[in-house]
Amino acid sequence: MKRTLPKNFDKYFWDVHTDKLSVDENYPFIIERLLELGDLEELAWVNNNYSKEKIAKTLCKSRRISPKTGNFFSLYYKIPKSSLLACTKKRLV
Repeated sequence: MKRTLPKNFDKYFWDVHTDKLSVDENYPFIIERLLELGDLEELAWVNNNYSKEKIAKTLCKSRRISPKTGNFFSLYYKIPKSSLLACTKKRLV
């Protein structure tokens, strides 16, 4: 059975049909969006539904995470800031 997002998270995914998102398959997109736009409730949900490895992998590869968000979560998850694309010059503007 496909796991889906809680209905109250629809406000973060205004541009997609959330019923078509799979929590397992679309994890990079979901993690990016919730860490960038979410609050404590969304952060707790991300931490409860994804491994630290998946979160770290997403943070390191994401070009959609802002430098400010990347900096915060590099400290929060103890990931070297230099390994995050969001905190390097390679980031898309």
